Amino acid sequence: MLHIYSRAMDKINTDVLSLIRKGDEKAFEELFTAYYARLCEYSLALVADKEAATEIVQDFFVKMWENRSTLDIKSLKAYLFRSIHNNSLKYISKRIHFESIIDSREYGTTAPVDFEMADKLDKSLNELPPKCREIFLMSRLDKLRHNEIAEKLGISPRTVEVQIRKASLILKEKLKEFYSFLWFFA
Repeated sequence: MLHIYSRAMDKINTDVLSLIRKGDEKAFEELFTAYYARLCEYSLALVADKEAATEIVQDFFVKMWENRSTLDIKSLKAYLFRSIHNNSLKYISKRIHFESIIDSREYGTTAPVDFEMADKLDKSLNELPPKCREIFLMSRLDKLRHNEIAEKLGISPRTVEVQIRKASLILKEKLKEFYSFLWFFA
C-alpha cells in the first residue's frame, strides 16, 4: 500500500513541477503553501533564529521561481529539504565568520574581513559528515552543552563529545592557516 502511495506522490510531484516549469503561478502557490511551514521549522531547527529561518525559506522560493524553467528535480520533497538544509548551513557559516570578527574587535584587535577564510570555512563545514556538522554547530554556534545536544538528537552525550572532537580535528587541519583567528575550536 505504501508503495502505491509513494508512486502516486511521485506522479503528483512530477505534475506540479511540470506546471511550475511552465510558469503556472497557482501550482507554485500550492507548493509553497504545502511546504512553507515545514521548511521554516526545519531551517529553524538548524539556525535557531526564527527570522533568519523564514528569510532562508522565502529566499529559496524566490530563487526557485526565478529558475523554474531550468529545474531538474528527481524528488521534490528531497530537493526542498536538501536546499533548505544547505542554505541554512551557509547562513550559519556566514554568521560564524562575522561573529568571529566581532569577537576579535571586542578584544581590542582589528581584523579585516577575510573572505578567503570565510569561503574556506564554509567549504570545510560543508565537507564534514552531516551529523558531525550538525552537532558541532549546535555546540559552537548555539552554545548548547553536550547533554542538551544529546537530548535534542536522541543520542548519548559521549557520541556528542566524539563528534565535536572529530569536527574540531578536521577543521583545525583544514583551516590551520587561519587557526589563530578562529575562536570556535576551543
